[in-house]
Amino acid sequence: MEPLGPARASCPLTLLGPGQAPRLLLLALLFGGTPGAQSEIQVSAPSLVEVMKGESVTLSCSISGVGSKEHLTLQWLVTDRSGDPSPLVFASGRMGALKRSGDPELKPSTPFQLHPNGSLQLLSAEMGDERNYTCQVTRTVDKAQATSHLRVLVTPEPPEVIPNKGTISVINDKAHEIATCTSRNANPAPNITWYRDGKALEIPTLVNGDPTENVQFWVASPAAPGGWVREGDTVNLFCRGDGNPTPEYIFTLKQGKKEEKSLETNTNGNLTLGRISRNQSGLYQCEVADFDADPGVELTQKLDIHVGYLDPLELSPGENVTMSFGETMELGCLASGDPTPKVFWTKDSIPLDQGPHLTLTNVTFTSTGIYTCEASVPKLPGLTRTRNLQLLVQGKPELKPEEMQPRGSSGWTEGDDVTLTCSARGHPTPELSWSHDGEPVNRIVSGWVQSSLKLKVTGTASREGVACKASNHLGDAHYTFHFEAVASQAPQAGVAVMAAAVSVGLLLLVVAVFYCMRQKGRCCRGREKVPPLPPEQEPSRPGVDRPEQTGLLLGGGGGGGTRGGHSFGDEC
Repeated sequence: MEPLGPARASCPLTLLGPGQAPRLLLLALLFGGTPGAQSEIQVSAPSLVEVMKGESVTLSCSISGVGSKEHLTLQWLVTDRSGDPSPLVFASGRMGALKRSGDPELKPSTPFQLHPNGSLQLLSAEMGDERNYTCQVTRTVDKAQATSHLRVLVTPEPPEVIPNKGTISVINDKAHEIATCTSRNANPAPNITWYRDGKALEIPTLVNGDPTENVQFWVASPAAPGGWVREGDTVNLFCRGDGNPTPEYIFTLKQGKKEEKSLETNTNGNLTLGRISRNQSGLYQCEVADFDADPGVELTQKLDIHVGYLDPLELSPGENVTMSFGETMELGCLASGDPTPKVFWTKDSIPLDQGPHLTLTNVTFTSTGIYTCEASVPKLPGLTRTRNLQLLVQGKPELKPEEMQPRGSSGWTEGDDVTLTCSARGHPTPELSWSHDGEPVNRIVSGWVQSSLKLKVTGTASREGVACKASNHLGDAHYTFHFEAVASQAPQAGVAVMAAAVSVGLLLLVVAVFYCMRQKGRCCRGREKVPPLPPEQEPSRPGVDRPEQTGLLLGGGGGGGTRGGHSFGDEC
């Protein structure tokens, strides 16, 4: 006996008879086939899928005949209202590991998901989702597809029973209506069964006599003729059918060559587009989902909505422009919008040229300011845009003096107060200076730099004048104020002094006369009482004044004695 070793697989050899070898070879070829051969791809899906409204539903897509490592492309298509299939979602990858790629162009009225095995799930089915859905699988050499019809079932509302209030005859053999049972908003149309004493009655169900016959669809928000609305506005679309009961309304959008897009399904017939944008322009459609309507009734209405817009304005050469004095330049304002906007320019609210271009020729400092470009869309009142351009003109200063006239008609007089004012403008802003000492007051007035200097008129100022100067790095400007016919103040001062002296002299003269008259009166009265004696002659001595010459200085009556024995005070 040999020792035990590792387990081994054994393949016994069997000798075949003469007729058996060809059969086995043929069998091997049948099982193996030609190397590299592929079986045909097959796709299957249920032909009808039913779901209750508001519930989730999954549309399966079974794929066979494909290897586990083969690369596939899967596409779900949905049939729009016109009956044409439109792409819904794409996916690619290996079997069981498909990944969604790209965003869908056409969205159902409810959110959906694509599973790795290729099945499509609608999270909450609505009436607008009742369509044909096609699963298409493509391989390098072939493709296959299968279609499922989705039916959205709607539970009928509780029935409403209206009894006949009239009198029912039991004698007449003719059938009489006892009551009416009405069921609304169901899909498909419900069956109504009457029971008497627990037993069903065979009474036919009649379709509602008010099938929708007319559908109206309009823009409830302010809109211009032709379906124009402003970008950014809230637009309300109203759809109304005259059927009873109120049906569901299905809203869709068709944009150019793109496929139809489902928007919303509701029972109030209102579609609100908040802050509408230009990419929402297109053909809007409202469809009334009335299953009881006559097949010949047109249950759809369409509205062509154009969203007008106006992009921000573009200025050239920019918002801040500097030009040299005397230069010429063209300003531009580009306005892009739909419908085509109109452009015009203004400066300080004064209209200038129409159109996007404004030419400024031989500019001066008066050209400095804010220029406004305004664009508007005549079809859509209120759709306007504006943009401002600040223009600066650079150059040496421009000087503007303000002459002061003398107060009196006789002209300037030395010592008069006067205020001199100079105004200058330019870019860069000029500086103002004076040739006369003082403290000028500077301020800005309507774009002008203004400087005021207060001084007294003097002979020097009259002869030399007072100059103001405005300067910046591009140059300067001068102006000199002159005072002509300045009267001197000295003669007038002498006259005043002389007049004062005369007045004082006259006053002293009046006082002296009054004093003398009073003294003379006293002398006369003394003479009447005591007759005077003749004076004693006395030789005159040089250097000694006579009493008559000094009497007034020596005092009045009885002050000092004199010869002759009479008082000097009695003399006149």
